[in-house]
Amino acid sequence: MKLPVLLPKRLTILLISLFFISACNPYERPLTVAAAPWPNFEFLFLAKELNYLPQSQYSLFELPSSTSVIQAFQTGKLDVAFLSLDEVLTLVALGIDLKIVSVIDQSSGGDALLVKPEIKTLEQLKWRSIGYENKAAGALLLDEVFTLSGLNNQTVQLFEVKQSEAKDAYMQGNIDALIVREPEKQQLIQLGAREILNSRLLQQRITHLVVVRKDILVSKEAQVTDLLKRFYKAHEYYLDNEKDALTTIAVRLQIYPYLLEESFKGTRFIEPKDALMRLSGSPSNVELQAAQLSKFMTQKNMLGKIPSDFKSIISTRILERVIYE
Repeated sequence: MKLPVLLPKRLTILLISLFFISACNPYERPLTVAAAPWPNFEFLFLAKELNYLPQSQYSLFELPSSTSVIQAFQTGKLDVAFLSLDEVLTLVALGIDLKIVSVIDQSSGGDALLVKPEIKTLEQLKWRSIGYENKAAGALLLDEVFTLSGLNNQTVQLFEVKQSEAKDAYMQGNIDALIVREPEKQQLIQLGAREILNSRLLQQRITHLVVVRKDILVSKEAQVTDLLKRFYKAHEYYLDNEKDALTTIAVRLQIYPYLLEESFKGTRFIEPKDALMRLSGSPSNVELQAAQLSKFMTQKNMLGKIPSDFKSIISTRILERVIYE
């Protein structure tokens, strides 16, 4: 069951906005930055709400799905994107010249398999339907389901359901199980779905990153550095003023603050010094993850030909400036 695909309203707004931005003098053009809904990406938008990011220097867009972010980055509409590692590898395989400049977090339960209330075990999914987005996170969790239950793609029905469509798919009642991520996960649990497996069980961690177009990193290094400084400043505000920060974010996302608080529990935020360590070394932690994940994605026919030198897509320069300047 593939749900109808419509041009998302926020993506339409992004494309219209970027048309006018592109008419500006390139030296005056603000940095264009986008992310899809995910708990720790919200500090980017919290920074905007707190007036840490001047509109004259930064244009921020929260798009309905990471697929929309990938498409906008691929076509040159974005300078900076917040994405998962598998999504970054997809862009690299498409020939996009980019640099990973920070590691934001790892999913620690934030991605999960949710089932209808009457389903109590993984084995009860036999001959039933599972909806998931055909990306590495979904594929990793699906593999774990098959490993633990003895099921396979011949004994369950698999359907592609995008994250932005998950709530509607569950409410229609046509899908028995869904692989989803936060904050959709909490919303489905409120509707009665049961969590039966999550990303804490995965050996291959789902990691989220910040990437920058290589030419932008060269020409606007100071601006990119300032973006991350203010992102981390917003995270510090959250730590010091959790109730106020949750309320501010929840109002923008139109969800209850207590659900947002639960969403954050499914992630492990990575502080700048730890992120720098993960990007440093030969090979670095991120290089090793990229090599392992690219192999998995290639086996699943999710990735085209990709360079094996992952060190070439990593830059520690921005984090060094964030930490030491």
